[in-house]
Amino acid sequence: MGFLAQLKSLFTSPSGESNVLMLYVKCKHCGAPLAVRVNLANDLSADYDHGGFVLTKEMMDSRCFTLMRAEIRFDAARQVVERKIDKGEFITREEYVAMSQ
Repeated sequence: MGFLAQLKSLFTSPSGESNVLMLYVKCKHCGAPLAVRVNLANDLSADYDHGGFVLTKEMMDSRCFTLMRAEIRFDAARQVVERKIDKGEFITREEYVAMSQ
């Protein structure tokens, strides 16, 4: 199995694990990429003010150790409706893979 295939398998949910969301972020200070696994069945909190669910996730990169804080809102079907991040930026999976090489 090649390196990219191994890397892809790390971030692909196994069959039957549909309650997983991968977040890919980049530190605004040093540019370090970070992948974070979110369990949609256990990590979300009910959002009584707006309905649906909310996730507040704090993440730290391994280069400059900047603490990033993401807040993601979900509807009742656990689909992302809004997301924002402090001290970082969301990136795509492809960007994460390219930056991690």
